[in-house]
Amino acid sequence: MLGSILALIASINIAKSVKKFHTYGFTFGVAIAEIIVISLFGYTQSIYLLPVFFIIHYILQVLLYISLNIFIENFTLHAKVGSVRGLFLAVFNLAVLISPFIGGSLLKFYSFTTLYMVAACMLIPYLIFVHKYLKHIREPAYHQINLFGAAKVAFKNKNLRAAIIGELVVSSFYATMVIYSPLYLTSIGIPLTDYMMVILPFALIPLVVLPYELGYLADKKFGEKEMLIIGLLILTVTTLLFAVITTTTLWVWVVLLIASRIGASFVETMSFSYYFKKVGAEDPSLTALFINTQGLGMFIVGTIGVIVTPFLNERPQLMFIILGCAILWSISYVLPMKDTR
Repeated sequence: MLGSILALIASINIAKSVKKFHTYGFTFGVAIAEIIVISLFGYTQSIYLLPVFFIIHYILQVLLYISLNIFIENFTLHAKVGSVRGLFLAVFNLAVLISPFIGGSLLKFYSFTTLYMVAACMLIPYLIFVHKYLKHIREPAYHQINLFGAAKVAFKNKNLRAAIIGELVVSSFYATMVIYSPLYLTSIGIPLTDYMMVILPFALIPLVVLPYELGYLADKKFGEKEMLIIGLLILTVTTLLFAVITTTTLWVWVVLLIASRIGASFVETMSFSYYFKKVGAEDPSLTALFINTQGLGMFIVGTIGVIVTPFLNERPQLMFIILGCAILWSISYVLPMKDTR
């Protein structure tokens, strides 16, 4: 939660920083800082320094993600935004899918220190790629608009507001599932190992397979609005089903989690596609605003979790009921948006 707040603050003047150092210089500097921080995180034994390094890492991660999105906006044609964003999300989620297997394999034979050093070294090819291919990209004429100004602009616009709410919903969904689904399944008798090694790998497949195809359909066939609403409806139903299903049969949970991630893929891809069809690379603060909805979703879920913690022992499904109702309510903000096709 603290990392989310500080990342939000760090993003406030990102337009000024990107304009001063250019996107390439800003990205290169943040990536080097990330290598240093991850290395320190892996080596330190201090229980006081570990949270500090983790929070700094979280902030740098958000800034890297923002700068990467600025690069993508620089060379994406408007007619292909959905396809490009879908491919971007597919590659991103593929990394999310394979990283636990890499980490688990390393930890079988090596320490956490080795794991984090490998993670730091993975950024070296990233630096080489940025230097070789992105150094000479022409910088757009950035507008000086801070994050609060961006929020004011976005929420006055019903279209941008709908895309941001869609991203906030799916970010809150991910946060709830990451924190509370393993706790809930453990409470009804499903071992954590079954969740991690059987249920979760299958659940993540739609996030890798679907985004590019969905982005293509948004560009060529349907636009984003209808598919965004379909995704929200799927998320609503599957999230509320979490609150009523108590079986320990694994295939039931595999099917339910796959269905929920199909809905999440619809919502995430359509939100990205729509928003970045409306926002250009010259508005890095609007890009920062959209990316920071992920941290905001984590903060909201964490805050609600703290409030309802006294009731979770008797009603562990309470978080899913709250989330399902919130997703259903969010559809009212999506209905007025103007589709791109």
